[in-house]
Amino acid sequence: MKRLTKKRKEEFIEQMSEELQKTNINLIVGFSGLSVLEMQRIREELKEKGCKMRVVKNTLLERVYQKINCKDICKQIVGPVFIVWAKGDDEIGIVKKMYNFQKQFGKMDIKAALVGNKLFSSAELLLIEKLPGKKEIEARIVWNLRMPIRRIVNVLNFPVVRVVRDFKQIAENKRKERENGKG
Repeated sequence: MKRLTKKRKEEFIEQMSEELQKTNINLIVGFSGLSVLEMQRIREELKEKGCKMRVVKNTLLERVYQKINCKDICKQIVGPVFIVWAKGDDEIGIVKKMYNFQKQFGKMDIKAALVGNKLFSSAELLLIEKLPGKKEIEARIVWNLRMPIRRIVNVLNFPVVRVVRDFKQIAENKRKERENGKG
């Protein structure tokens, strides 16, 4: 592992603060006992969602947040942590993904998140995790937009269906009469 010189630390702080200011969401996640394979799996699955993940020294991470004027989140940086950040617009999906990892591995603690300029505690994030995801909301909207049209079509089709059903019943009755008359 490369030794971080003062210059490298300053470069890292500058780079991370610039990158975090461009994101929609970043989470502070505590971890303990995760294997390298588990960390790699988390990293790969987050990458598929357009997220980045990095294990960072607490003091450096605190300096990054101080630089971008988010000092309140520094209170949550305790113990070994990694940061997850993304520019995408599916913040709820990312929070849900992190809670799925927590349930799956059991060795993680989602401490806080910064969404836009608002800080969310772990308790608030737990409530957010229960919300429907972006795709589910979109599906519900489409379903609700289609429902009035479906009702209109059903109402307009009902008389036609009823007439057809009545004709079928009349034809069935005539057939039975012919069979009974012949037999």
